[in-house]
This record gives sequence, structure tokens and C-alpha cells, in this order.
Amino acid sequence: MAATAQEAESPKQWHHNLYVEVGPKFVSHLSPNLDPFRPTGGWGDYINVDSRMRTWQASARYEIVSPNYHWALRAGLQYGFNYKRIGYKQAKEEFHPAGYVDDEWYYFEVDNDEALEYLRVKGIEQHSHYIGIPLEMRYYFDSELETFRMYLAAEADVDFLVGNRNKVNFLENDAMAPYAEQVASVYANPDPLNASAYIGAGFQVGDRNGIGVGFNWLLHVVEISGSTGMLPTKPKFAGSKLQIELVIPIKQ
Repeated sequence: MAATAQEAESPKQWHHNLYVEVGPKFVSHLSPNLDPFRPTGGWGDYINVDSRMRTWQASARYEIVSPNYHWALRAGLQYGFNYKRIGYKQAKEEFHPAGYVDDEWYYFEVDNDEALEYLRVKGIEQHSHYIGIPLEMRYYFDSELETFRMYLAAEADVDFLVGNRNKVNFLENDAMAPYAEQVASVYANPDPLNASAYIGAGFQVGDRNGIGVGFNWLLHVVEISGSTGMLPTKPKFAGSKLQIELVIPIKQ
């Protein structure tokens, strides 16, 4: 009887998990300002621009869950890869007097201290790498199934720039390559820091005390960042991210 009473008075056990997560982040973007460019062919101010932005993230997180399996706090480290591009986009026949255009996208003016030259730029790419710290709160719902749980989530993370590579594609790459750094310096200015906030929901499949998998969707509600230069820019209230997670319980 004494042992039973002692067990009843002992605090309830908190639960601990490790997570490995990976997934894409989708953020609406706008085409950049193209003031330094000129259209080819002498057919007015129309410039047909293809702008892209892609982000992939992977993270390792530690989770502590309340004894009743409802509330959870998660934190860890996150790696993010951002790809941005502005480049040539073939014009459709109804928009171009001569039908479809060739690969001469537009010209970029460069002053080499002797003469003003025109570079035929096909595209500018930016490959940026970030390390971040995510912090997330979850609420897990009760479920009649032991192997299935749904939850709501709120997350905030801060990402720091740790590496960047810029690439300029010219129509005549061998002859114009020496100007690549000069062109990239005007456009390629990756954000040194990003701070984001999300809300969303998801579910997990698997034994609560064993390895499981999960899927979550988070709505991107706000983002604070520095200058994005003239590569694809993004509004603050648009986007989402999807994550697939592997859950690894830590035995007590």
C-alpha cells in the first residue's frame, strides 16, 4: 500500500522526442525592377521576364510533450536553401511583332571607364544557404486511434545567411564572363537574416511510444527580412510550407 501511495504522489512523466523534417517552402514573389535592362529587337519597352524563387528546408528538432500528451514545445536547428532567378522568357506570338524571339533576352549597360558596352544577359541566378533556429508550439488532439493524432501548430524561426553563390548567364558567355561579378553586384543581394512566423496543422501516424511519421502544412503569416536586391522579391503576407517528419521517441 505504501508503494502504491508513493507512485500516486509522484509527478507524471513528460515525454521526449527527436524529429527529422524536410520539405519545400512556397512564397509568392514579384518580378524585379529591370531599369538597367533594355529589350532586344528595338520593339518598345516590353521585356518578357521569367522570375523564380524556390526554398527547401531540413531540420532536426527536440520535442518535450506534457504528461497528458496535449501540449508540446519543439526547438532545434534548420538548414535552408534558397534559389532565385530572373531570366529570359520566350515571348508569345500575340505579344511580339516578329513572332517568337530568339535567345537574345535584353542588354545590360556596363561602363568600363573607356566606353559604354552592352552585355546580352540571359539570366541571373542566386544560390543562398541559411542556418536557422525554429521554435514551435503544438497542441495534440485526443484520438480514438492509438496510431493517429492531429494537431495545431504555431512556429517562429530566425534564419542567418551562411553562404551565397551568384551566377550570370550571358548569350556570349566566354567573351562577357569578366563582367559577371559587376552585373551580379547590382542585382544579387541575398537577405542576411530572415524572421518568419507560421500557423498551421498536421497529423502523425505511428505508435505513440515508437517511431512514427507525420505531415504538416504551415501558413506563412509574416516575414521580416533585409533587402532582396533586384532578384525576385516577395510580399510579407503570402506563402506556406509543407513538412514531412520522422518521429523518434527518446526512451525514459
